[in-house]
Amino acid sequence: MTDESAERANEKVASYILEQFKDEPGQEPAAQHLAACDSVRVTDPDARDGEYDCDTECEYVRFEAVIACDHGQRYEFEYGEFGMLSSIIGDLHQERP
Repeated sequence: MTDESAERANEKVASYILEQFKDEPGQEPAAQHLAACDSVRVTDPDARDGEYDCDTECEYVRFEAVIACDHGQRYEFEYGEFGMLSSIIGDLHQERP
């Protein structure tokens, strides 16, 4: 993977994380502010393959990031989804070229 394609993949992951956060931001005051804030951004996005449960061995992707804004609000967001990271990024690339 080239640096440019890795950067595009990271941008798609960050965008996906923000979308998931906005769908269900949580009840904390910082999360509520960030869900409506115009300057919201994803910092330190991370996504990695793993397994959902040791017994099932189901493929599971773990997404983590800090959601922040210019007003000083921060929220540590975690999200998980069944599947493989490469497949999710491939789907994002097809949906959002």
